[in-house]
Amino acid sequence: MAEYARQRQTSIIVAILACLWVAIAGGASETTNVIPLPVASEAREGSFVITPATQVIAEGDASPESARLVEALAPAMGFPLTRAHAAPQEESAIRLHLDPALKGRLGEEGYELDVTTASIEIRAAGTAGLFYGVQTLRQLLPPAIFSEEKVDGVAWAVPCVRITDYPRFGWRGLLIDPARHFIPVRDVERFIDVMALHKFNRLQIHFTDDQGWRIEIKKYPGLVEIGSKMDFTAIAQPAESRGTDGRSLGGFYTQEEIRHLVRYAADRYITIVPEIEMPAHTGAAIVSYPQIGLYPEKLGALAPGQRWTANERVLAPRPQTAAFMQDVLAEVIELFQSHYIHIGGDEANIDHWRQCPEMQTLMASLNLKNVEELHSWFIRQMDMFLTSRGRQLIGWDEILQGGLAEGAVVMSWRGVEGGITAARAGHDVVMAPTSHTYFDYYQGPPETEPKAIGGDVPLAKVYAYEPIPAALTAEQAKHVLGGQGQLWGEFISTAGHRQYMTYPRAAALAEVLWSRPQDRDYDRFLIRLREHVKRLDVLGVNYRSKDLGE
Repeated sequence: MAEYARQRQTSIIVAILACLWVAIAGGASETTNVIPLPVASEAREGSFVITPATQVIAEGDASPESARLVEALAPAMGFPLTRAHAAPQEESAIRLHLDPALKGRLGEEGYELDVTTASIEIRAAGTAGLFYGVQTLRQLLPPAIFSEEKVDGVAWAVPCVRITDYPRFGWRGLLIDPARHFIPVRDVERFIDVMALHKFNRLQIHFTDDQGWRIEIKKYPGLVEIGSKMDFTAIAQPAESRGTDGRSLGGFYTQEEIRHLVRYAADRYITIVPEIEMPAHTGAAIVSYPQIGLYPEKLGALAPGQRWTANERVLAPRPQTAAFMQDVLAEVIELFQSHYIHIGGDEANIDHWRQCPEMQTLMASLNLKNVEELHSWFIRQMDMFLTSRGRQLIGWDEILQGGLAEGAVVMSWRGVEGGITAARAGHDVVMAPTSHTYFDYYQGPPETEPKAIGGDVPLAKVYAYEPIPAALTAEQAKHVLGGQGQLWGEFISTAGHRQYMTYPRAAALAEVLWSRPQDRDYDRFLIRLREHVKRLDVLGVNYRSKDLGE
């Protein structure tokens, strides 16, 4: 607790110093410190000062966003602003206004922010736009506004500016991986909070893998009773060093916790995209229910603790297994609002199928030529099931092998070729290549960095990323929904490490996915980033500072 108090005190001091800098520097340059960079920004003379007399004005569907604005500002200011449905134009006010006519120009997520000495107005076609306008407003205030405790002696001044803003891409995502190391609910909430500030709108959660099953499925309770009792650390250690209680590691989310996280994210305009891996990365499921794996009699004869290293970690794609996984997806659909359901599909060691007599017989009965077609057949069963339930399948680019399922969306991670192939075939694509978006990779010399899985993805490389491959025509490029940064969890077991690997690289990716490419300039981004990390300081985010030199 003493260390936390010291860090909090330091953060507040940093924030107050930042406020003094704003007062000295004047109002013309603060607007450039917004991340991601707005589409258009016109600085003006003067500022609007928020005081206890300032009212927040909103009507109808805009009212919930006004409540969230008041809630966000109150801790640091030490007073809640008054909400109202109307106020005289001459009175000090922050006005949130929905105007459907703006949709054609700004889309559902765009906004206009107009700050004068007399008022602040945020206009948008949809409530998401109001929310993002509020995030920009928060960044225009002194960094101390992000404090969870009252900060005295600060003038809550917003520089006068007119901003018009909207995102380039509709999919602006990050991925976290509790399958390898379980992430407590509170840590997921904090991760979502910081994502929202950067205008991300998708959080893919990798719930299942060989090392753990982290989501409660009522029909198959063994998935968490057995499959959650492990994590990557225990898997990576020799059995004799784990001891008899090694499998006590792990954890899982109850369905009620899932519903809570879905609501929590939705309140911040973030959609949680669940990933339920299949047919590979399924070791934890097979340990729990051997009948879905290869050689089930042999595996079922072993004690659960012995099954972890004895299974092939790839499903046996027989029809009964497909039905099992569809049962799982049926409950997943009920828990999540996401139109897209991620089924993995990557890194399947289908050589195990080639060597299994049962699978050879299965292929013959299904009139399939090879194991690649068997892989495609299994993915199609999930695609047809999800389509029948009004959802859409998304998977890693290996789902291309053997033929792409009709309704599938491809997440391209092994470079961009999978995305190019899918887009040319008329399928939507999310770009997530290891080269630029794998935040579990090193971001500096390995000898000076925390343990990572490998690779080299420094901040400048993330910022230089262009999600639309040059090989695509303008029409094909319309299939690129956006991009996503990945934080695989093999070596990320704490919130602090996760934050360090995420920021400031995620700030760079946020700008890549939101801002116009012609406006991106790395040197200017660094100038804004040096101010932006003062907000992260107040938020208590553990970021890497080595690339922020003057």
